[in-house]
Amino acid sequence: MSEHLDHKNTPWMTVGLDWEGVAAALGALLVALLLGALWSPLFWIGFVGVVLALMAARWSHRTPPDLANGVVAPCDGVVVSVDRVEAPSELRLTDSSTTRIRIASAPSATNKVYTPISGSVESMIYEAGENSVPLATRADDDGLARAFLTFESRGQQVGVRLASGGLGPRIDLSTEAGDIVRLGRPFGTRRLGGWCDVYVPTVVGMLIWPGQTLVGGETVMGRLKAQADTDLFDGVSEEDEDGEPVLQVEEDAEVQAEEEEDDYPSPEDVSTPDDPAVILARLREASRRHDE
Repeated sequence: MSEHLDHKNTPWMTVGLDWEGVAAALGALLVALLLGALWSPLFWIGFVGVVLALMAARWSHRTPPDLANGVVAPCDGVVVSVDRVEAPSELRLTDSSTTRIRIASAPSATNKVYTPISGSVESMIYEAGENSVPLATRADDDGLARAFLTFESRGQQVGVRLASGGLGPRIDLSTEAGDIVRLGRPFGTRRLGGWCDVYVPTVVGMLIWPGQTLVGGETVMGRLKAQADTDLFDGVSEEDEDGEPVLQVEEDAEVQAEEEEDDYPSPEDVSTPDDPAVILARLREASRRHDE
């Protein structure tokens, strides 16, 4: 990242505007001037359109964390709730029992949405909204524009549900099912805010709480369960008297072989005869048993 900034003429420039939004703002400004020519108070009505167009076009450069198995926020916003719920069928998750993080984004939030994990896009569904519902006042209102995406990494899935007002092209996705994605990279835009639900496995350790402000593509919300953690608890099959899991450890083969061998008396317990004939007879008997 530092080398990338060294080659930039304006490293402090971390925000920008989409060209579509700039074109819309110029069009709204032209309309505002025409209305102002007819009657000066009408200019401010057109000026509101200019402000909304610029707000919808704003984006910001983000630096994703270098974190294995990390789950980052897909968008800017505030955490509304963290609950255990059944995931929507549109996400097609193999395990529908998940933890949902609901995020509310203001209209002034940046319009980029970011991949929550590194991996692949397993499925994607887009539902166009209705023009009669311009604002997403509630996450589950009818007529909202919605997008459902499922990401997978090493057998673990994370689902994302985006919702925004149905008026205009508010959600635009730049990825498709089967694409390989990296953590915290933009995969589309959602203009003028809305809602974002993130569905993660219940085993994910959460690092956020309701009321927290998130930065899309940067804030770490939790970590997926690593394969090493799964292997560590493969042997847990019993519980002790207090209900705590007991780790079943397999004994080493050499230790088992030693335990299976016959117990021989210690040298102190063996009396050595003084008669050479007795010693020779015992050696012959031991040799005969060995041959058998």
